[in-house]
Amino acid sequence: MNNNDISTEQIILEAAEAEFLDKGFGNAKMMAIAQRAGVSHSMLHYYFRKKENLFQMIFRQKVQSLSQIFEEIGRQHLSFFDMIRLVVECQFDFVARNPKLPLFVLNEIVSKKENLDLLLDIVRPKLTEIFERMEPALNEEIAGGTVRPVKIRDLAMNIISMNVSTFIFMTSIMENILPGADDKMKEMYIQERRESNVQFILNALRPL
Repeated sequence: MNNNDISTEQIILEAAEAEFLDKGFGNAKMMAIAQRAGVSHSMLHYYFRKKENLFQMIFRQKVQSLSQIFEEIGRQHLSFFDMIRLVVECQFDFVARNPKLPLFVLNEIVSKKENLDLLLDIVRPKLTEIFERMEPALNEEIAGGTVRPVKIRDLAMNIISMNVSTFIFMTSIMENILPGADDKMKEMYIQERRESNVQFILNALRPL
């Protein structure tokens, strides 16, 4: 595949992502994706053949992007609590760059079980690998009495759900939370929520 192929493929993927996020998978049309990308319908079909292939490719790219961030964290020599802070912050930042993604995913997995199966097939191996790396450090802190007993899957769920629910909530009613707010005020609010989520997770880990 030459550079032009890579560039065209990425343009199509970005157009498809925008179409899916705006209209949902069911209402997204291949012709509309082609128009957004500025390519012919035949060219779109040449690269991806069907809508489901685009959908899976976008999901895989998102998961790969997030897993690479966590892999970089795992290579750093950090204390347990510094590692947890960085995991929360990085996952929050990822969702902040993709604020429409959580609500879109929620709608798709609720409306179609096949989408949930697809999501789990893509996400589960990466999450398992990431949190298996964190588990020995967690168990060491529990044994030392600095962290209350908690299972790694519950810690993972707490982190993911806190950050994801923040943006599902905010994308739905941001204007009601901050009526008339400019971009600077909204960004300030997002950063406050980021630190609040970090502190919530850290405080929840400390012994009672």
